[in-house]
Amino acid sequence: MEMRKESTSEAPQNDKNKGIGIVILVEDKDRIEPSEDAKALSTETGFPIVTQAAVTRATSPKKGAKRDKRTTTTPFLSADALWQLVYTAEGLSLRLSNEPSWGDIRVDFASAALNYRKLHGGGRNEAIAKAIGIKGKTSLSVIDCTAGMGNDSFVMASVGAEVTMLERSPVIAALLEDALKRAQDIPELAERLSLVKSDAYDYIAKHTSGAEKALADVIYLDPMFPHKKKSALVKKEMRAFQQLLGADMDSTELLELALKHAGSRVVVKRPSYAEPIALQSGRKPDTEITSKKHRFDVYIQH
Repeated sequence: MEMRKESTSEAPQNDKNKGIGIVILVEDKDRIEPSEDAKALSTETGFPIVTQAAVTRATSPKKGAKRDKRTTTTPFLSADALWQLVYTAEGLSLRLSNEPSWGDIRVDFASAALNYRKLHGGGRNEAIAKAIGIKGKTSLSVIDCTAGMGNDSFVMASVGAEVTMLERSPVIAALLEDALKRAQDIPELAERLSLVKSDAYDYIAKHTSGAEKALADVIYLDPMFPHKKKSALVKKEMRAFQQLLGADMDSTELLELALKHAGSRVVVKRPSYAEPIALQSGRKPDTEITSKKHRFDVYIQH
């Protein structure tokens, strides 16, 4: 099945994050002025660009010495700028100002960790690959309704699927878009991964209105869920996204819609301890694929 290929923004992306306090900071030493990317991101999201400037600070003088004035470079950050989208030499990063120990959160499709998983993760024998049913197929179209950091999309693309990532958060979408630009020298990713900045429910409803064909072979959901308890084992990215976005409260409605428009199956990723999403129809998953920490609930289209 041939899936529509897009890399666009289909809806206003800044409403979800109004009032949180997000700024765009250009920190890359090679960029004296805000880059065109930063300007475009500011225009699209409404987040202000914060530049670095020289600030003169007076240090406390030693007894009998002249007052010393030193000029340092520091960013002017507003008091409510809890989140910072920072253009660094390594790429666009997300920082949480009250969690400096977290460091930079960045999507990197060329990272050593993802490359190792690609080479040694099991390929089409991975749980997620089995769940989407790609084994034995030369091509498979997948819509990832909840792209997040893009890790699952990366794995699905690396085993041969053509993946459209949907992301409604302008912050996360910006990280994904920057990562895709940096991954252009990885041919298989550039050909198989695309991004649409849109709410998944709105996207599916828009592109299936009056349509007779299925939107994609597989529709994939990974709803954000509240963790059972705070734990150092919960990745910083997940903790950051939960603070930024909260839990997904519309997963039931999205699953109901996905079941109407997937060609072969719908796959829902769940924590191993969680029950399947409760549907009004009472339908249960047709099968499940388990990994160490997660379970993939698979709904087969009959």
